[in-house]
Amino acid sequence: MKPSASFLYFLFFLLLIGLTISAEVVIDSDGDMMRNGGTYRLSSPYPYGGVAIVSAAIRHEGTNLFSLAVVAVRYTTGWPVTISSLDRTTFINTSSPLSLKFAYLPLNWVVEKSLPLGEAVMLGYAQESGDAYVSGSFSIETYDSEKHHYKLVFREDGKDVCRNIGVKLDSEERPRLVVTGEEPLVFQFDKVKGNFNSDLAMVV
Repeated sequence: MKPSASFLYFLFFLLLIGLTISAEVVIDSDGDMMRNGGTYRLSSPYPYGGVAIVSAAIRHEGTNLFSLAVVAVRYTTGWPVTISSLDRTTFINTSSPLSLKFAYLPLNWVVEKSLPLGEAVMLGYAQESGDAYVSGSFSIETYDSEKHHYKLVFREDGKDVCRNIGVKLDSEERPRLVVTGEEPLVFQFDKVKGNFNSDLAMVV
């Protein structure tokens, strides 16, 4: 006996409910759903730190070589970050593995083994970086759903536990983004509007 149209509709409805429960769509600071591939500024709202996210040139000790690190600074609107889901969904979900990159720079956010910081968030190409980088993916988790505040986490490949992205000062007193088991840096996602090329400035 063929199932009735009403029964098939009921099954479809249950499937939609299951998908809604298992994947929470990330909401930006305007109250809109975060679009896959959209560009946002990551800012830490009061009372969580009042910082925004940019990049900085970090010199390797004892050399003239530099790498680009992800840092949290005050008194700035931060750099636009393009956030893309590897799941190819229309909107970004809290469960989505993410690709993060500054809109100006063709480099991904990656995690580098960086003593004494432990594991620091840098810019680079993880697939080409060898043992210096930690293989894994970033994702977003809800911190306060009513205020649309979130935290970034990182899950190393082969591990079941996600660790927070927080802030730690390096030897030059720069507040670097790091992978940590301690308190996260809490974010809101501010949609980028208009032309943002004029505010590019390297923080050294």
